[in-house]
Amino acid sequence: MKRKIAGIALIISIIVFQLACGSLIRREGETTTAPHFKPGFNLFSPEQDVEIGKDSAQKISRQAPLLRDEATVAYVRQLGARLAAKAPGYKFPYKFEVLAVKEINAFALPGGFIYINAGVIAAAKNEGELAGVIAHEISHVALRHGTNQASKAYIAKVGLDVLSSIGGGDSTDLGQIIESIGGAGANIVFLKMSRTAETESDLEGARIMAEAGYDPRDMANFFKTLEAGEGKKTPEFLSDHPDPGNRIEAIKRVMPALPVIAKPTRETEEFNRTKSRLVGLGSSKAVARLAPAGDHTSSRPDLPSKTFTEYEARDRSFSITRPDNWDALEADSSNVIMAPRGAYGRMNDSVVVTHGIFIGAIGVNADTLEEANRMFVEQQLKANPDFRVTSLSQPVMFGNREGFATIVSGPSTVTGATEIDVIYTSVTDDGRLFYLITIAPEDEFSAYKPIFERIIAAIRL
Repeated sequence: MKRKIAGIALIISIIVFQLACGSLIRREGETTTAPHFKPGFNLFSPEQDVEIGKDSAQKISRQAPLLRDEATVAYVRQLGARLAAKAPGYKFPYKFEVLAVKEINAFALPGGFIYINAGVIAAAKNEGELAGVIAHEISHVALRHGTNQASKAYIAKVGLDVLSSIGGGDSTDLGQIIESIGGAGANIVFLKMSRTAETESDLEGARIMAEAGYDPRDMANFFKTLEAGEGKKTPEFLSDHPDPGNRIEAIKRVMPALPVIAKPTRETEEFNRTKSRLVGLGSSKAVARLAPAGDHTSSRPDLPSKTFTEYEARDRSFSITRPDNWDALEADSSNVIMAPRGAYGRMNDSVVVTHGIFIGAIGVNADTLEEANRMFVEQQLKANPDFRVTSLSQPVMFGNREGFATIVSGPSTVTGATEIDVIYTSVTDDGRLFYLITIAPEDEFSAYKPIFERIIAAIRL
């Protein structure tokens, strides 16, 4: 039987609390307004980004062949400076180098160190397309994606307990973190970007281009050229910069909101001279491979206790049982996180969770449970563009109460490891939407599944 959901406005404070947990941290996604993003969670300071970048750049200079053509390097640095002047956030000391490599690729290290393969210049049809590649890499630096990835890798290694000491005001031990995530091989961590990071860099890069006097559609055209010519082998640029999904369409959608001038820079004589000179050089050297970061075993919280204890929401909207070694972190009288010690911590004034559940009751504007469930699941996916539904909503029962279960999965915003979240919904006696979301890493899901099932079986609404 369908149950009516009371038409109560969504409780914003509860949703903020809810989305700050585990992989449900709200992040800005595709938009029809001018894109502007802020750096995500980071254990490092911007000054440490620069320190890390300098050290990594020294390693790159020993591993990769720098182009010695002064005119080409000067041109790229001038173009890069024009674009970097429009970068948001911390004013990093941006530095641009060209690698004598035919493969089409580019990458950015933390702190503003950006490398463009000569192959990119040869493949670009005009200066606008080259500007698009550089603006994309500048955005990775400005949004601090490299050290964001490193921060996730470090937490995956040592566990969330480290957040307590960092949050208490202790300085981040830079050497300890770098050594923990791979030491000399940590560069590979800085360069591995998620689909979310790629989306942000595409759209922030489009804004940088427009403000610097370029047409962001040239960035989209460069991507289109690579996709059309990939043939049997995917170009390195697309391999290292994974398509977040319809990236060309996403850039086109934000165009109306960008300050594109009437006659943007596209064709320039300096670009044409530079490209002709590079095509003549025809370097065939391949960039040296960075050492792998190594295989690290993530820190794991203690397994759930076999002894369970009762918990009842303060507003008595529900009661459940939980392992007695799990803590209950209450947001208010009807919304709570439950997780084992070592699986949660405070980050940027929010609580993050890698293993556990969050549970509660909220008001939504919906007429049926089916509609409320759909809205709730869509909201989670919108907040987490890297996540996908892996099992569509299926009917379930909470005792004698109808409900739905939907499985989603994606990379944890805390550790970067793939996790599986199951979203359960039903209706409370007063007509609010009851939700319960289980969170566990994919490689531990089978161990936590019986615990989650026992919790769900004991729910009383």
